[in-house]
Amino acid sequence: MRLAHDQELDAPIDDVWAHFMDLKRIGRCFPGAKVTKVDGDDFVGEIRAKLGPLSMYFDGTGSMTERDEASGHARLAATGHERHGLGRATIDIRLTLEALPGDRTRARLATDLVFLGFPMDFGTGLVQRASDPLIERFLTCMAVTDRVPADEEDDGGALDLVRSAGDLLGSFRRGRKRR
Repeated sequence: MRLAHDQELDAPIDDVWAHFMDLKRIGRCFPGAKVTKVDGDDFVGEIRAKLGPLSMYFDGTGSMTERDEASGHARLAATGHERHGLGRATIDIRLTLEALPGDRTRARLATDLVFLGFPMDFGTGLVQRASDPLIERFLTCMAVTDRVPADEEDDGGALDLVRSAGDLLGSFRRGRKRR
């Protein structure tokens, strides 16, 4: 499935670019993710997702396959497998940054995501809407220069799929009230 996200960030393009080139920071900024090892453009990591009372753990590897600072374009590819199951996932993320007036930056993410054996089978539209608040938090974190989430994982560190779905359902209700 293909997902697209576009957001204006309150940070200069040079800062946002530097943050995206820091693979450990990417892991700290994405809910539930942790980059455990970086070797040049390659990394090893894990992601923890909660589905109600169930927790799923994915281990994976990836790399920054393209980076062109002059054009503000980068590409990251990763694969992972469920630690205690048969689920597998591949992700290919294309980043484009554009300088905006007033030391602001437009960040565009185009994501190709494939789940195999994953316990949920959602349509692209639903996944797009459920991912919007997660990616908004991620991009906002990538723009912040004075604080970055700690490396330590706590109970609040998992990617909470039920909360994301709740946010999604809430957006449906808000949309219906406006009509």
